[in-house]
Formats: sequence, C-alpha cells, structure tokens
Amino acid sequence: MRGVIVPLVTPFNEDYSIDFSALEEHIEYLQKVGVHGIFVNATTGEFTSLNKEEMKLLAERGRELVNSAFYLVGTASTNTFEVIELTRHAQDIGADYVVIAPPYYCPLNEEALFKHYSLIAGSTDIPIILYNIPSCANPLRVSLIKRLALEYSNIAGIKETIDSINHVRDVISEVKGERKDFKVFTGLDQHFLNTLMLGGDGGIMACANFAPELHLRAFKAFEERNFDDAIAYAGKLAQLSRIYDLASSFGSAIKLAMSLRGFSIKPVLRPPYIMDGEEVKERVKHLLLSLELIP
Repeated sequence: MRGVIVPLVTPFNEDYSIDFSALEEHIEYLQKVGVHGIFVNATTGEFTSLNKEEMKLLAERGRELVNSAFYLVGTASTNTFEVIELTRHAQDIGADYVVIAPPYYCPLNEEALFKHYSLIAGSTDIPIILYNIPSCANPLRVSLIKRLALEYSNIAGIKETIDSINHVRDVISEVKGERKDFKVFTGLDQHFLNTLMLGGDGGIMACANFAPELHLRAFKAFEERNFDDAIAYAGKLAQLSRIYDLASSFGSAIKLAMSLRGFSIKPVLRPPYIMDGEEVKERVKHLLLSLELIP
C-alpha cells in the first residue's frame, strides 16, 4: 500500500441518517479517478458521532463497494475491548487494514498506550495502521511507535497527522530504518511531498475527498522523478490545506468544498459538529477559485 489514501466523509441525510446512496456514488468516483486506498470511519468521517453498529455497517458496505483500491477501516475507541471487537469485525469482513487512533479524553502514559495497542495486536491478525493525531488524542512518541512496530508484526504502519516534519523524519529513520516494511503516511496535505522525499509511503489526506487529482498528480510526478511538477503540485496542496483554518471543523471544511465542487454529498454534519454558514462558504469558495478547482 502506497500513494494517495482517502479518509472518507460519512454522508448524512437531513435527518442525520447515513446516506448510503451518496456513499456509493463517492466511492465509485474515487475508484474511477484512481486513488490507491479508501478509508471509512475516519476522523473526517465523524467516527466519534457514529455508534458501534453504524461503524460496522459502514465497514460492511464499504467492503462491498471498494474493489480496485486498498480498503481501510477505522476502529478507534476509548474502550480497548470495543476496539478489539471492531477490529475483529473488520478482519472478518475482509478489510485490508485497520486504522486505530489512540484513546482520547483521558491522558495516558506510554505504558498504558503500549498495553492498549498490545491487547489489540495480540487479539487480531489484520495489519494495523497506528494513527498519531496529538491535537485530538494521546500522542504517540517515536519510542512507543518503534517499540510496537518491532514487537508486533501486524502493526504495519502509521498515519502521522502532526505538523512536525522532524517527528515524521524520526519515525522514518528510527522505525522504518529498522523495519523496512513499516508504512509511514502523512495525514496533512501540506506534508505529502515532504513525507515522500524523506522515504515515507504517501498520505491519508482529507482534501483528497474533493480534489484527488492534485494529490494523484503530485504522487505521479514524484514517482516519475519529475520534481518540477511535484514541487508545483506540493505548492497547490500547501495552499489547499489552508481550508482547515477557514472552518470550525475538518468535516465542515471538506463538506463545504464538496458542495462547491458539485458532489451530491449533503452539507450535513452530525451534532455536536455544526456546518458553517455562508460567510465561511464564501471563504472556501475563494480558496477553491484561486486554485482553479471551480470555475
């Protein structure tokens, strides 16, 4: 698994039920344009607003729909045993990977986090992508990532949603340096090229929901060693990442952009998240216009 992986939004109807028709349409679109992986129950998918049964249902429906890309399922929870249950479910339905963010809300030290992931890795066989997102959950230090990767063969990689290229550098050199098959992905569009140049494997980036062509062109240019184009597209992605500063949440930013680009996914978020109004939508529109993503 390498390249551009999309952490899917979860489409909702006006009554907050899951819009499976829009989900099917979106997955079909992403596979048609050629993304390398599709990831349900992501942060962008508002997984914290889904109950366990809905997470399983989305995982099952996604597995039916994804047939030309790697299929990843988020199974994070603050409850270790619920993570194990969701991870076993993802394994049973044939997902290729699970993605597991650390517990949030309660601060945990390295030993507690090691036990959390050890119980999961020891209870399942499916490859696990760790998910480091210190702005939302307990941070994963390089020492812990290395310890887990070297002790458990099914801990297969990490998604780094951290605005520190030094941290990503250290994970690549210290963890991937000792275990060559360990995958390192950025979760931030603006660090996509940086991560690839340091020896990482790609990105799991929310803006690829609505502008995957930019990510795919950047990746293709890098793979072909066309560095002028790679740098140009990296600049566009850096500009595009400003979208997160314009809205009240990842979900609002991405769904507003999708609406402006003509996707059928409705601009609906589940509470406690809220959709931003016309003022924010105008800012997002201005950004998309500047990048020629809308006419």
